[in-house]
Amino acid sequence: MIDITDLNHVTIIVRDVRAAEKFYCDVLGMEPLPLPPAFTHATSWYRKGNAEIHMVHVVDAAQTPGDPKLNVYGDKDHSRARHFAFAVQDIDQVVSELNRHGIPIILGPRPRGDGATQLFCYDPDKHLIEFHTLP
Repeated sequence: MIDITDLNHVTIIVRDVRAAEKFYCDVLGMEPLPLPPAFTHATSWYRKGNAEIHMVHVVDAAQTPGDPKLNVYGDKDHSRARHFAFAVQDIDQVVSELNRHGIPIILGPRPRGDGATQLFCYDPDKHLIEFHTLP
């Protein structure tokens, strides 16, 4: 069995590096990380706590940015689509910051079913993101 100790990073494809950096740094408070010297492709890395986002610019990517169109109907809401999630201390603070930056909340805040409260939004490249409190 593989002994996984942490989720190291999520890599996303971005069209506009400045817009993505503004979202992840100015809204979420992530900090830029130095890249390994051997990296020659258009990428940038960011971290807050143990959470890392690696951004690959679309010109050097093997796929397009964002998530495919969702089929949200019945009980199949945004939470049942591909997304990545950040655990947060205060969901009300997330609501306040997203509102302050004019970022629409797509779903929530609402109970997740395990004692956590969750909400969803999109980043500038339409990657679906969940924020949740820990149960």
